[in-house]
Amino acid sequence: MSRKALALLGLLLLLSGCESKNKIDPELSGMTEVGLKVKGKSVFTYTEGSTQLSFNRSLRQFRAGNDDMTSFFVITCDQLPTGEGQQVKADVQWTSGSSVKTTTGLTFEVEKYESTGLVWLWNASDKTGAVVKILN
Repeated sequence: MSRKALALLGLLLLLSGCESKNKIDPELSGMTEVGLKVKGKSVFTYTEGSTQLSFNRSLRQFRAGNDDMTSFFVITCDQLPTGEGQQVKADVQWTSGSSVKTTTGLTFEVEKYESTGLVWLWNASDKTGAVVKILN
């Protein structure tokens, strides 16, 4: 194989490796309920009957928590997610054991947006993602 062909093959392999790093987490992509993953680990999953959802359009804020709020997450966006491919900056707050964690200024990409109001947000570099719901 010629040097040019090897160089081209190497470049293609490098680029394809970069692309896979930016893809949404398959587990998050497959979620059909509201939830949050931080650094690749699930920290909250909506369970009908024992958790509540809240959405404030004017604050661009999504909330989900169990009935006694010992487990919850809050995502406050700089703009309302409106479609796939959109970049949204957000502050994320969630419970971890007995403490509350916060990450500010995280940039998410809207990976999926459904007419049901479900929105999949993903930050590839931090491996943090959420499924939130725009409630009417």
